Amino acid sequence: MSKIIIRTATVTPRQIKRKDGSSMVFREQSAAIMKDGEDFPHPFRLGLDDTQAPYPPGDYVVDASSFNVGQYGDLIVGRRLMLVPVAPAATATASAKA
Repeated sequence: MSKIIIRTATVTPRQIKRKDGSSMVFREQSAAIMKDGEDFPHPFRLGLDDTQAPYPPGDYVVDASSFNVGQYGDLIVGRRLMLVPVAPAATATASAKA
């Protein structure tokens, strides 16, 4: 299964100017996706909502709520990815035994 890697909780604001002269600020966090069968992760920017706390460092998977079915029956990714932490293998094994 592919996983999303977050190394730091740093949020980077990115400001753009609109045609009317006003500005808009996007909040982004650095992340990477480690695809199954590949040797190296692929970095990307993860958009955050205005009040959303940054994801803490760790490994994640994409939450199913991030996907939708479009009006023509195509699978589409929503505007914001929602991530779910992956439990470390040792913790998952200990939980299964309890």
